Amino acid sequence: MLVLIMVLLFTLVLLLAFYVINFVLSIKDMGKNKISAFECGFVSVGKIQNSFSIHFFIMMLMFVIFDLEIVMFLGILVSDLSSYVSFLLKIFFILGGFYMEWWYGKLVWVI
Repeated sequence: MLVLIMVLLFTLVLLLAFYVINFVLSIKDMGKNKISAFECGFVSVGKIQNSFSIHFFIMMLMFVIFDLEIVMFLGILVSDLSSYVSFLLKIFFILGGFYMEWWYGKLVWVI
C-alpha cells in the first residue's frame, strides 16, 4: 500500500514538474495575431456581416452522423442471423438517408 502511495505521489510531482518546466520554457508572444481568436480560415477582424455558408455545416453534420453509423457497424461482428438482419436494416436506412440527401440537393458542393 505504501508503494502505491509513493508511486502516485511521484507521478503527481513529475506531472507538476513537467507542467512548470513547459510553462517556463514556452515562448510567450503577445502579438495581435497570437492573442486573437482563430476562426478556421476566416478573418476575425473586419465586417461581422460576412455570412457563413450553411453547406459546410450540413456537410459536417452528415459526416458526424455517418461516422457514428460506421461505429455502430463495429458492433455487428457477431455472426448470427439476428445480427445479419440488423446489419441489413442499418445499411437500408443509411442508403435511404443518403438517397434523401441526394434527392433534396444537399450533397452539392457549390457555395
